[in-house]
Amino acid sequence: MIEFHPCYYQVLSISRFIALVSFISLVTPVYANDNAERAIQSNDAHVMTLDSVKQALDKFTAPEEKLEYLQQAQQHHSWNPIDNAHIFNLIAIEQEALDKLDDAVESYSLAIQSAEQVATSDILVISYIERSFIKYLQFNDKERYCPDREYALELARAIDSPIVLSKALTQSAFCYTDTQVFEQGLQRLEEALLIAKKHHFPPNKQAMIYNSTGAIYRSNGLHKYAYEYFNEAYRLWSEVDDIQDMFNMLHNLVGEAIKMSDWEAAEIHVVGLFDLAKRHPEFNDFLFFAYFNAGRLSYYNNDHELAIERLQNARQLSSTTNEQYFIGLMYAYLALAHMQQEQPELAYEAADVFINSDTFAASSSFLKTSIMALKQFSEQEYLSSFNLLMSSLNHERLTYASIMDKDVIYSSLEHNSKVAEYEIQILENQLAINLLKLKSETDKQQISQLTLIVTSLIIVVLLVATAFLIQSRRFFKRRSQTDYLTGISNRRYTMEQGNRLFSLAQKRAEPLAVIIFDIDKFKMINDTYGHHIGDLTIKAAARKARNWVKKTDVLGRIGGEEFLLILPNTNIDQAVEVAERLRNSIEQQTFTFDHVEVKFTISLGVTVSQLSEVDGVVIEHSEQDELAEQDLGTEESLDSLSKMIKRADAGMYKAKQNGRNQTFSM
Repeated sequence: MIEFHPCYYQVLSISRFIALVSFISLVTPVYANDNAERAIQSNDAHVMTLDSVKQALDKFTAPEEKLEYLQQAQQHHSWNPIDNAHIFNLIAIEQEALDKLDDAVESYSLAIQSAEQVATSDILVISYIERSFIKYLQFNDKERYCPDREYALELARAIDSPIVLSKALTQSAFCYTDTQVFEQGLQRLEEALLIAKKHHFPPNKQAMIYNSTGAIYRSNGLHKYAYEYFNEAYRLWSEVDDIQDMFNMLHNLVGEAIKMSDWEAAEIHVVGLFDLAKRHPEFNDFLFFAYFNAGRLSYYNNDHELAIERLQNARQLSSTTNEQYFIGLMYAYLALAHMQQEQPELAYEAADVFINSDTFAASSSFLKTSIMALKQFSEQEYLSSFNLLMSSLNHERLTYASIMDKDVIYSSLEHNSKVAEYEIQILENQLAINLLKLKSETDKQQISQLTLIVTSLIIVVLLVATAFLIQSRRFFKRRSQTDYLTGISNRRYTMEQGNRLFSLAQKRAEPLAVIIFDIDKFKMINDTYGHHIGDLTIKAAARKARNWVKKTDVLGRIGGEEFLLILPNTNIDQAVEVAERLRNSIEQQTFTFDHVEVKFTISLGVTVSQLSEVDGVVIEHSEQDELAEQDLGTEESLDSLSKMIKRADAGMYKAKQNGRNQTFSM
């Protein structure tokens, strides 16, 4: 706080000071209006065009002056519908800069009304997208901002503008972050990536796609992937020095680092937030978000005293931001931190603010129930408070199980593969650019053009030939190991890997489990729906099985509808548990193949090689009782993979005989 010397008030009394302030406040808008009117008159002296308006904006520095000029330009000139929509977009941008979000929504709505008078255009699509963004800032509620994005995408597909279509795809993908629609969001981002690749988008356009991808992964609990995509978006925006988007990405990176408990990375990003806030004071709410992120980092790092200090700093700066959602979150973390510090009255006060805010409805279930539990605790409803916390923990467990069961991990890996292909193509393009630069430099040095061409051709031929041979070898090797229908291991490769794991288990004296399963009544599926649906059923069974195997396990198709699972270092109880999980996941799901709904079950046989010790010698065997009857000096006394497969196969047929859709262990 600035302190004035007492003699100051002898020179300037309070009443004279107030009068001076009032005079300045009256004169300033008159001056701004006068500047705006002079700019309008200057344009009227010529023919006022959209380009001339944009050029005139450069004469102003304050958003208030720009807004005044644009409003007068819109009112004092007759514009065609498209240019009028552009003017309203410019007005909305300045209103957003002044935190007049309701006015910005109205301006974008007027732009839409104007642009809809003619054929679908870029500015119409952009107006819907930008209006949705303002609604996001206001409410952070998909029900409010996603309809604009969906309609914008529909319009974008009707016009020939790659940049606008890519933007519409990217923005609409934010509406598909829930687990149930996870794959649909990724498909839109893949389409946006293809457009970006084809048309060589600049870094800032690519960054939006990475940002949206990170948001989808974040919403599905895949925080490692989300962190990587946000980090790449930050790097791309850094290339063009886009300060505001760089700041937003640092905000996202703090959240993901916290989710991964990477406190060192989170602290680095918080320091980055404060650095940008210090270097760019023109962004009013940077400091609020810097303290907010610092506060939640301290809270999750169990430094609750520091968390309260940082969140209180954010609270004092809450008037600098219009993003009410994060102000509400600040009160939620403040309530939890106060409770951890045994300051219940302050905790109850902050909790009330959060519960009565718009943020409450849009927050995570875990945070809402935690605060509601705190609230009920303050009202001495201890049993209800405890039950709320238990319900919240159970919801988190079910959410995680839902992510795993709905193949989110599998879809994300497929998407990562496509992104990797895209990045490889970018590197190839960069290599081509570098070769062109090299050619230009060698031309300047007057190297023989013929020699350069011949040398380049030889190098290219050798590179292409080498690449072809490497790729061919990889392709044929994988093809020789892979089942053509399901993409998992074929019978030959499965047996090779199984024998390798069996030998390794013998050396390490570890158990090895074998599971065989096939599809119940598969012939009936073929006879009822046809062989195409039968093939899709086999592929679905393989995909489900792949969800339950570890990296060290082996999964292969060994017959028409028969599969083999080999699980190293797995005992009988663990193997039966894996088998039952797989059986339940298939039994409980209705599969849709080409608009045909199919339910099917599987039967499984399980066996495990056991460890027995005779005369100090460790022997792999599945039935210790047979030792008394067999000669330990012969090969027949030792277990083998083929014997285990026979036992598992017998178990599977036992399961069939007992009524199918069950697991039988031998």
